[in-house]
Amino acid sequence: MTGPTAMQSIEDRIRTRDRADPFASVREATDVHRTGHCCWAYPYDDGTLLGAISIAVRPSRVLELGTALGYTACWWAAGGARVDTIERDPSHVRLAREQLARHGLAQAVTVHPSEFGDALDELTGPYDLVFFDGYEPSSDLLSRLRSVTADDGLLVTANLDLATGRTLSALRAMPGWTTQFSTGLAFTAKTFDDQP
Repeated sequence: MTGPTAMQSIEDRIRTRDRADPFASVREATDVHRTGHCCWAYPYDDGTLLGAISIAVRPSRVLELGTALGYTACWWAAGGARVDTIERDPSHVRLAREQLARHGLAQAVTVHPSEFGDALDELTGPYDLVFFDGYEPSSDLLSRLRSVTADDGLLVTANLDLATGRTLSALRAMPGWTTQFSTGLAFTAKTFDDQP
């Protein structure tokens, strides 16, 4: 399924998704950690949305930028994907690895202790799904993420409420790619000339 075709399937899955959260304990642990650590480790608001995306797209390889304690990585891996996730804070790396092991997902997820740009220099695409869950991606970073996204893959950007007009404009203006905004996320996929 190509990225643009997947967008309607994603919308359908989001509307009909199961609201049970098997990783609620990771989300709660992240909130507790953030309070004590005074850091920016915010778990994604609703992992069931990510589960719906995973069911719709069925990615085999996922690149995630922003691990925190592994809440979102758990969701991608539970859908059957092999996940590379990038986190710069050493305590978050350690805690994420512990959470992933606790949920039986450590073999499916590699936590890369690094800055986003440095890790991208080392990782090799293509990825079926790229998930940006950091504060705000720069235009340069969006371009780099697009370059590691498979031709029929999907770039999903979270935290749009934190984004400035520059980020939203950059998502809309990527030549050859189309962006759809929904549920606080941006879904960006390659536009194929032969698609209706």
